[in-house]
Amino acid sequence: MKTGGRPLLWISLALLVLLGVLLSLSCGPLGFPDDPLALRLRIPRVALALLAGSSLAASGCILQGLLRNDLATPYTLGISAGASLAAGALIILEPMMPVIVFLGAGSAGALAASAAVWALARASGGGDSSRLLLSGVTVNLVGASLLLLVEYFSPASRLVEIIRWMMGDLAAVDGAVPLFLLPFVVLGLSLALPRSGTLNQLSMGDDLAASRGVRVSSERNALLLAASLLAGGAVGAVGPVGFVGLIVPHAMRRFAGSDNRVLLPASALGGMAVLLLADVVSRVVAAPAEIPIGIVMSLLGGPFFLALLFREGGGGS
Repeated sequence: MKTGGRPLLWISLALLVLLGVLLSLSCGPLGFPDDPLALRLRIPRVALALLAGSSLAASGCILQGLLRNDLATPYTLGISAGASLAAGALIILEPMMPVIVFLGAGSAGALAASAAVWALARASGGGDSSRLLLSGVTVNLVGASLLLLVEYFSPASRLVEIIRWMMGDLAAVDGAVPLFLLPFVVLGLSLALPRSGTLNQLSMGDDLAASRGVRVSSERNALLLAASLLAGGAVGAVGPVGFVGLIVPHAMRRFAGSDNRVLLPASALGGMAVLLLADVVSRVVAAPAEIPIGIVMSLLGGPFFLALLFREGGGGS
């Protein structure tokens, strides 16, 4: 992994993350955290934003390189649909489950959806990028339809809980949720970062990568597993928060370039900063009420997505 050079980039990202941490700790009805109660409430939330932001952004960076599609996100593999379906079903069956069980169910659903995408791509004749992308779209549509079926037969009180979970939530009253997410982040990044150079080769095409000695199938599967662990753990912990995996890698690419040995760790740091700052916005704009983090990210990500489409359209005309 190459992270040397570009000292200004790393300093700027570190300062952005630090700014996000300070703002997140200081924003709220209790003012700056000069008492133990405020710190006890806000430190787990900051930790969760750091872990979830880095996970979603790194997963998006991996998938954009692996699928050679600039619009790929962590939900390309059906992760959002799988997690939402599992969480929705658990809310209906047993809403009083311990939080760790609920988080585990969401993550298991996300990983199961990713496994289904991989199996469909293999069964259709191979695991190349186009088949993976089409399989992901299929699993997303099926999962979303099943979730609508669950919602249709849900009591009104449970339906509200499902919808609120799907809006995304960074609230963490103790360290249980960040500690739950930590192994997913550590394992996912441990798989991905040493393979960032290999990701460069795969992003130029399977044939070219194979001609350079890359074991295409096994390396792609390892990177897919890393992306699924990162995004699956994050979705299970905070809900389906969109656009982080789309916005951050694109923004970082303008400053870090396309070398994934630099882009991948830069995206992880950028994801931390973006989710921290979005969380601050969610608590400040409608204070003392709080806007769900998924809504804030969608409002920020929608214009970015449109700008990206217009830029690409203008470049091709």
